[in-house]
Amino acid sequence: MEKLTILVVDDESINIQIISEILTDVYNIKIAKNGESGYEAYEKYSPALIISDINMPILNGIEMVSKIRQKDQNTKVIFTTSHSDLDYLLQSSSLKLIKYILKPIKREELLEAVNIAVEELQKYKIVSSHILQLDKEYVWDFKTLNLMKSDQAISLTPTERKILNYLFSNVGSMVTYDDILYEAWEDYDMPSKQTLKTMITNLRKKIPENIIHNIYGIGYKILTTS
Repeated sequence: MEKLTILVVDDESINIQIISEILTDVYNIKIAKNGESGYEAYEKYSPALIISDINMPILNGIEMVSKIRQKDQNTKVIFTTSHSDLDYLLQSSSLKLIKYILKPIKREELLEAVNIAVEELQKYKIVSSHILQLDKEYVWDFKTLNLMKSDQAISLTPTERKILNYLFSNVGSMVTYDDILYEAWEDYDMPSKQTLKTMITNLRKKIPENIIHNIYGIGYKILTTS
């Protein structure tokens, strides 16, 4: 089985060394020494998990992850931090963190946090930062916005791509009708909820069964299958 890729971002070499030594036998470790190079490494390697310091030069950890979250809600993130960084964490409530770890980094605490992240990745079958495994045949590619069945692209309209990308970016969470409408259409061109429901009905014919679940009167929830 291919190793999951973990990106470690820290401006202190000793922290990179500690984390790498703990994880390198099990995971494919990539490193970067500030938020800017960390973002470049994220785009290059598509890691499933990022372990990042917060207080770094050029681009701090929160700024880096905020930039990533503009297009990717699936990559898991663990922050490492000193006590003096705790105020920063108030800014990170919307970044979907797995956990933050206080320095100095302890082996047991790091492994516990990584295991939580890996369990969540396996639960929702996210095999990298940009590939979501829907079932044994179907995958969604967040970079190309392609729905693939056995390596063959399924025909989708631009609006269908926007809808699916938003739904799959929130796998396991409930999304409302209004959430989808505002994501997929401009204000001046927004259709009715009934039109959206009709489009979802048509999309269900293109994806595996039991992926899109109705939440009566509210919206939908995405659950992948085995």
